[in-house]
Amino acid sequence: MARSTAKVQSDSGYRQYLAKPRAMAGTRLDPIVALGCVLILAAIFLLEAITPDDVVGALALLPLVAGAWVLSNRMAGVVIAAGVLTFTVAVLVETGNRTTLVLVGIPVLFTAGLVRLCAANLSAAMVEERAQKLLVEAAPAFSADPFADGQATASLTRRELEVARLAARAYTAAEIGQTLHIGERTVESHIASTYLKLGIRSRAQLIRIASTLR
Repeated sequence: MARSTAKVQSDSGYRQYLAKPRAMAGTRLDPIVALGCVLILAAIFLLEAITPDDVVGALALLPLVAGAWVLSNRMAGVVIAAGVLTFTVAVLVETGNRTTLVLVGIPVLFTAGLVRLCAANLSAAMVEERAQKLLVEAAPAFSADPFADGQATASLTRRELEVARLAARAYTAAEIGQTLHIGERTVESHIASTYLKLGIRSRAQLIRIASTLR
């Protein structure tokens, strides 16, 4: 028991130093961090141009991965697009290192895209998990059929309906909060309340009944 408690405390201490996926989404730092990543990519390109005999393009992996992990969809797209542009210009300018730059650029950009995909999936899973916890706390028992007893026709407040519509379109909690100008925790509470009123348990079920959210 003591070992288990120690492990939980150790994990908790370790995780607090990890940046959450899409951590900057919906915050004022989102465009600032994106601009920083783009400027770093520009600096790497200049360094590449100054040192034509050396291939420093691999350094672009750092700002690309950082941006892909912590930024919103729009800002991450801007950073990755800047990365593509940087490598494209470098390939056109440095004819002597063209093959090497292509061989470096493809895996770097592929890795950034893969990191973005992982960040999106993990962020959605984390929101789902928090919503489930709030849901369990609010109502520990549901009917076996999520659409039985007229639960699917339960009335939603205007705000819950707005949140549900965006959630059904695969928006993250941070993106919903930014769109509706409310906090991420408030979004999660609305999602949990919506699940409770509609008698559903997951985002997949919400998407299936999205056409009824009018």
